[in-house]
Amino acid sequence: MKAIRLTRPAPDSFLLEDIPVPEPGDGQVLVKVKAAGICGTDRHLWHWDPSVRDMLSPPFTPGHEFCGEVAALGRGVSDWAAGDYVSCEMHLVCGRCGACRNGAAHLCMNHKVVGIHQDGTFAQYVVLPASNLVKLPKEVPPKIGAFLDALGNAVHTALSAPIAGRTVAVLGFGPIGAMTAAVAQFCGAAAVFVSDVNPHNLKRARDWAARLEQRAGRKLPIHVFDVRGEGRRAAIDAVRRETEGDGCDVVLEISGAETAINDALEMLRPGGSLRLLGLTKDRGLSITSYNRDVVFKGLDIQGIFGRRIFETWHQMLSMLRAGLDVDFVVTDEHPIETFLDGISKFDRGEAMKVVIYPNGR
Repeated sequence: MKAIRLTRPAPDSFLLEDIPVPEPGDGQVLVKVKAAGICGTDRHLWHWDPSVRDMLSPPFTPGHEFCGEVAALGRGVSDWAAGDYVSCEMHLVCGRCGACRNGAAHLCMNHKVVGIHQDGTFAQYVVLPASNLVKLPKEVPPKIGAFLDALGNAVHTALSAPIAGRTVAVLGFGPIGAMTAAVAQFCGAAAVFVSDVNPHNLKRARDWAARLEQRAGRKLPIHVFDVRGEGRRAAIDAVRRETEGDGCDVVLEISGAETAINDALEMLRPGGSLRLLGLTKDRGLSITSYNRDVVFKGLDIQGIFGRRIFETWHQMLSMLRAGLDVDFVVTDEHPIETFLDGISKFDRGEAMKVVIYPNGR
């Protein structure tokens, strides 16, 4: 089969190779990949960033967002059948650690990730644990099924604090930021503030807001800020004006940028909620005014990792059935043969969500 392989620690290390089709072992399922999504983690792999390199042992097949059809069953698997339309929770948990035994398996201390610790979905076939599969409704097209892993991150982040009727800022309008903003707006946020520094993302954010307003037939409380240079200060001041001087209720930080995290702390009202999903490029960061913006404000701060297993999946699929629109995040679609073109465009910020079709459309 054809597969993208991470072969060595260098930016040009993603190569298309022919490798054997894997065979499912006990409790495993072989899945034919219909569509797979490129995400920010794959960019970190592409650049061999410090935040991920310690987890990697090339050569392996990356990719952890996908949908597909069950192709073959390993021994002991009886709950699935050939042809079933599925996705998968790609965090493989131990079931034994304190997090797993206390209802927080998504925070498993011993977890492994498909596409990082074992071969992933940038291939025509992938082997996965049957217990981690999620059955998809036929109403979810492969174009959307390709990135449910990422959409789950957005849903988990947005729903980790009360957002209905509250003012919500989303910092970073890349793929997950765009989905997070869409979830917040869909779930009834009183106002949504979006910020970014990338001109492509800013245009997409404004286009998204314009489409929603066109459908609604009225002006909506969606505000988009360019936070390059002096725009940072202007955005914080604008959020305060729009919230009568208090600051916003919730900030969902998606970018992982040190400046954005400090902006989040400053623009929150006292007692506000900060949710941190974005991964920093390096391991650490500096807080500009810890006393003023964290302690004295009494902020509710929570890191977000992955998806709640399997609660987030049920919430996400229910939202899609109810009309949540995330189709707009897909800007590029490629066969596996032009994978490098897709990830290069994504890396330059020219594409939002890139979908790969390893077996053709």
